[in-house]
Amino acid sequence: MTAVGVDWASGCWVVVVHEGDDVAITTEPAMLNVWREHGRAADAVLVDVPVGLPETASRACDRAAASLLGERHSSVFDVPCRAAVEADDYELARAENGGRLGSQSWGLVPRIREVDCFLDARPEAEAQVFESHPEVCYAAFAARVDADDPGSKRETEGLDARLAILDAVDEGFGERIRGFVEDRRADPQWHHRIQSGRLDDVLDAAVLALTAKEGSFGVLPADRDADDRQVIVYPGDGA
Repeated sequence: MTAVGVDWASGCWVVVVHEGDDVAITTEPAMLNVWREHGRAADAVLVDVPVGLPETASRACDRAAASLLGERHSSVFDVPCRAAVEADDYELARAENGGRLGSQSWGLVPRIREVDCFLDARPEAEAQVFESHPEVCYAAFAARVDADDPGSKRETEGLDARLAILDAVDEGFGERIRGFVEDRRADPQWHHRIQSGRLDDVLDAAVLALTAKEGSFGVLPADRDADDRQVIVYPGDGA
């Protein structure tokens, strides 16, 4: 099985590919490149970007994800409506979104638009590309292996806690990711455009790839199917 996790990292898409015992970490400039180089042959591609856009109201999947994360709900942001995503500037987008549009949401609009346009242009990708959320995935895996909440990924302790969770779920995969992270910490030069300061994006893409590897998913909200738009997939009860 070939599983792919994808996360945006301030200038490029970080891509983790998990196939058998092999793990590859690389970057791509656009979602179309991700698809051409890694996605078409993959069983599942999980991306940390909204896939289904609301026409007006907020999304049930985001409310469910925030509820699941509890005190760390701030990592789930409100997804702008379609008209806001398609707007030409912030003020127009804010007006289209009911007068509310946070800086984090606006900053991600180009990537939301990119993924939305990609799926419109490549409808065959819809069967393989799913929206996920790294923090929801880490929370689910942590519960499975009886690990503590990993805390903030902006802190070294939080990164190490996430590495420990990956190790506990899949030791071989975790070792490969840990090796990459330790190399970047020891030598913070660019490697596939990934600096040591962006290691949280590597760990985000990694947990998405590990989730994709499972083959079956839990879904938020729980009354939807994984192949619906406007859902967030995450690790199920255990493989």
